[in-house]
Amino acid sequence: MRMRKKDNSNSWIADNKYKEFMEELPICTVDILFFNHNKQSVLLLKRVNKPLKNAYFSPGGRMIKNETFEDCAVRQAKTELGLKIDKKKLVFGGVINEIHKESIYPKTNYHCVNVYFGYVLTKTKIKLDSQHSSAEWFLVGNKKLHPLIKAKIKSFIKI
Repeated sequence: MRMRKKDNSNSWIADNKYKEFMEELPICTVDILFFNHNKQSVLLLKRVNKPLKNAYFSPGGRMIKNETFEDCAVRQAKTELGLKIDKKKLVFGGVINEIHKESIYPKTNYHCVNVYFGYVLTKTKIKLDSQHSSAEWFLVGNKKLHPLIKAKIKSFIKI
């Protein structure tokens, strides 16, 4: 896996360097919880990669240097779902510490500081990227949701 830099050039963070970052530092990420019009359901994507392989989770990903939180959310929505969203309609949800026992690298855990937003989705036609195998709407009160998703939802909706 190679990570693109913000300057839109073809420069990349080499895989071995990114692995070193993950071994030593938390990674800053931005996620978006997409809600239906009445905020009764949340759209989650089934992950293909570790961490949380085969789990339904919120779309989002790593911030790029010099990128705002909102711009990162807009970029991730476009990249992961093919959606063009209005950053003025993003609702700040909070910041959550995510620590997972595994990552894409063997013997390296995943730790991110995740800034997350809510967004009411009116357009439901999406195009998933290669990191996800499917998308599904879940009721916000679904007891089987991942604990981190439940915590994020609670900052938007009283359940």
